[in-house]
Amino acid sequence: MILLIPVAVPFSPDLDSLVLTALEYTYRERYGAALSVINEAIKRYPQEPVGYFFKAAIYDYYMEDYHTNRYENEFFRNMKIAEEKARARLSEGIKGKEKAWMLFFIAGAYGYKAMRAGRSGNYVVALKYALEGVKPLKATIEEDSTLYDAYFPLGIYNYALSKAPNRIGIIPTFFLVKNREEREKKGIEYLKLAWKKGHYTSVISALTLAWVLMREGRAREAIPILRSYVERYPESRYFRWVYGGLLLREGRFDDAEDVYEGLLYLILRDQPNVPYNVVYIAYYLGYTKYFLGKFDEAIKYFEVALKYYEEAPSADRKKLKRIIRNLKRFYKRAKQRMDLE
Repeated sequence: MILLIPVAVPFSPDLDSLVLTALEYTYRERYGAALSVINEAIKRYPQEPVGYFFKAAIYDYYMEDYHTNRYENEFFRNMKIAEEKARARLSEGIKGKEKAWMLFFIAGAYGYKAMRAGRSGNYVVALKYALEGVKPLKATIEEDSTLYDAYFPLGIYNYALSKAPNRIGIIPTFFLVKNREEREKKGIEYLKLAWKKGHYTSVISALTLAWVLMREGRAREAIPILRSYVERYPESRYFRWVYGGLLLREGRFDDAEDVYEGLLYLILRDQPNVPYNVVYIAYYLGYTKYFLGKFDEAIKYFEVALKYYEEAPSADRKKLKRIIRNLKRFYKRAKQRMDLE
């Protein structure tokens, strides 16, 4: 049973409930159920952008979970419809919260497209989308500063800019990035606000915030935040993935061992045909075992990672080169330690 907290959204309570239910299924990685519910939302409320927007968001979450671009066409198609529906509503001269939410969907569409471009290495395109989304994002906050979901993309935007290189290829970007320390601080503050007060984005904001804090050497601060979501979504691979990284950063190898053992089980059970995930987590489980002095077990998991690496597509093998390089180093050390015993 999902606890729905009443909030002032300019949609039918029925539509709001369907969207929240679809998101809960997404975080539990029950994608078929999530899409079924969001399709029902679209069927009942075809003129509202919210259903299309979150259908695209579900596809994005799935593609990140499975490390695939399989549903990219569906993602872009639904984001385009969401943006068109929102612009159509704006053309009606709406005001207040309703206008703010339509601006949010437009800004959010640009933000999601920027993230997908960035993940594929198209940084110029990512920057273009990000800059196009800034104006409607700021307009959202100006229209309704209590639309806390908008602080999620605003947080990502500020944090990403604080880490942007001075140029992308031959294109200089330093003139776009000023006050890096202030942007970093604001980015984290905005993510915290979206986590604490966001209606649709609270959970994903917590996950993003935890990753950002880990990157900033503040894993200890992030661990209690993410622990609650690992407990709330025990079947989720995504949350365990980040949580394990946080624990390792703090040297909590015993706790990380439990997390990675559970995560590898979930991956082998549900994603046996996603070698990238198996390699990555088998390596980190072996790495954890190594530092716990369990060298024989470490060797076993390193060998699992190597097996799946050999079977991985060339694109995955390219992304995993650094991991495999580290794996071979620790594999050799573990063998040597075993020989000494």
